[in-house]
Amino acid sequence: AKACAQSIDMTLVDRCDFLFFPGGAQIALFLKTDKPYICFGDSTFELMIDYYWHGLSQRCKSRGRTLDMEACQKAMLNIRSSHWAIDSLIYDYHCPPQRCHVIEFGPNIDTKDIVPIVPYREGKLNVLFSGVSWDRKGGDIAVETVRHLRELGIDVHLYVAGPKDCPASIIGCDFATFFGFLDKNNPEDYKAYINLYRKCHIFLMPTRAECSGIVFCEASAFGLPCYTYDTGGTSNYIVDEYNGRTLPLSAGAIDFANAIFADINSNRLPLYSAKALVQNREKLSWEAWASRFSEIMSL
Repeated sequence: AKACAQSIDMTLVDRCDFLFFPGGAQIALFLKTDKPYICFGDSTFELMIDYYWHGLSQRCKSRGRTLDMEACQKAMLNIRSSHWAIDSLIYDYHCPPQRCHVIEFGPNIDTKDIVPIVPYREGKLNVLFSGVSWDRKGGDIAVETVRHLRELGIDVHLYVAGPKDCPASIIGCDFATFFGFLDKNNPEDYKAYINLYRKCHIFLMPTRAECSGIVFCEASAFGLPCYTYDTGGTSNYIVDEYNGRTLPLSAGAIDFANAIFADINSNRLPLYSAKALVQNREKLSWEAWASRFSEIMSL
């Protein structure tokens, strides 16, 4: 953080009214300026310990907490992408609640490419899993969920994007198609990624550790009901029995399958799909983010 601060052109800082740190606000502690700054992110250092980050030394934990806490306490505003993260600012870091605000993320997809799906009612069910970190995102649970759905009599196919290498659990599976890692900066990969959302009916990512999940914003933009665990900041994006389901961490693949099966039988998927579009319009878009940010800055 100190080295980064030394590399900043202070003549540019002097021309600004505010500094905005999308992560790395610890740099502000080493800047020789009185400019107010805004700290934005999806978590706190405290929350990441033994959640995303494992095996940190005690010295690293102590120093990381101290720097992050001090940077957040001195910030003019703390903006996070979930209440989970905001609660950590208030209760772990003792930041003033009036300077802490939640603004959810939006989809990293061009608006012109977003076309809402036709909600699922009957026939073949196409399920999308998208996540680079196969183990943490619950890839094997997704595969087993689809397997259980087939046993329940649902004609279902799983589409997998994210991992660079094909996971062992789907090799040879006739009910799964593997697309690998799709780079949105590559036109062909981006097109393939968009088409996956357009052709699928639900989004399934039983992640066991998640700060927010841009993919939930993307799925909601297309109107896909989402199924995931209630962990980290996921509940800010998926509201249980509103635009999908958030299951407890004690749930397994058969629980996800039963939840999806029940929602199909009760014809709830079209309702979830409609609410997903509402979520996108009201808070899971960058337009909503900009509007909310403008409101906060005018307070």
